[in-house]
Amino acid sequence: MAEKNYDLLIIGSGPAGLSAAITARARAKTVLVIGNQKLSGKLQKAPHVDNYLGLPGITGEELAQKFLEHALKSGTEIVNGKVSKIYQLKDGFQIMTEKNEVYQAQTILISTGITTGKTLPREKELLGRGVSYCATCDGMFYRDKKVAVISYTPEGQEEANFLADICNQVYFISAQRGAEQLKEQVEVIHQLPKGIIGEEKVQGVDLGERIVEVEGVFIAREDVPLEELLPGLALENKFIKVNREMETNIMGVFAAGDCVGRPYQISKAVGEGQVAALSAAKYLEEKSLAKKGE
Repeated sequence: MAEKNYDLLIIGSGPAGLSAAITARARAKTVLVIGNQKLSGKLQKAPHVDNYLGLPGITGEELAQKFLEHALKSGTEIVNGKVSKIYQLKDGFQIMTEKNEVYQAQTILISTGITTGKTLPREKELLGRGVSYCATCDGMFYRDKKVAVISYTPEGQEEANFLADICNQVYFISAQRGAEQLKEQVEVIHQLPKGIIGEEKVQGVDLGERIVEVEGVFIAREDVPLEELLPGLALENKFIKVNREMETNIMGVFAAGDCVGRPYQISKAVGEGQVAALSAAKYLEEKSLAKKGE
């Protein structure tokens, strides 16, 4: 169980997430940001930013550093990690990371940016029927079975090693060649998969020249699909559906930034993050008053 229950947990450390953190801290809320230690990769790579009010010509790296310094000065806690699952509780939410770290929060802000990776054929159709994005969440369902880890990130090796202690056979499938630190029982396949095989449930991975027969497929990517991150979250044209208060269809869950749609602009993300934090603070205050009135 989590040692601390935060007022607001923010998923994503880009402009929207850090803007929300600063605003929530100004309202005396406890805040945790889970994101990338480089903050926004897209912002970091910008050679210059000319359209952010008051700071013409600043580099993306400089602007990101200013955002970080401001957030830390406000008392925001920031941890490096990737959220793999959000669970709804009776009174709040439980958040699990890819390293099996668990946190609790009263409200959630999703500010993950846009997912750039393409899904594999049959991946979405077989999600929850053999396809998973979190070995620590779902690995025990495949005890003594054959599974594959399709890896696009270094974290895929950790997933494979974890599964090696549970499953009968683990295949590590990755086009990236390097110094893998995998357990001896993990079979390495250096190849890009063509797709996932199966109708009602996973039956294997298509490698083109052959099929690797497995009952489970764990995919390690930079981004977890939104529909898997929080089941039941309403989407519209692949973006999170929100109203003007940045509220989603799930009470206590807010979203801001590129993940809610165009335009993909820093100032738009910062503004939406502020609105989302104000809405979260209002939600918490109303919830507290309702409890006192019971």
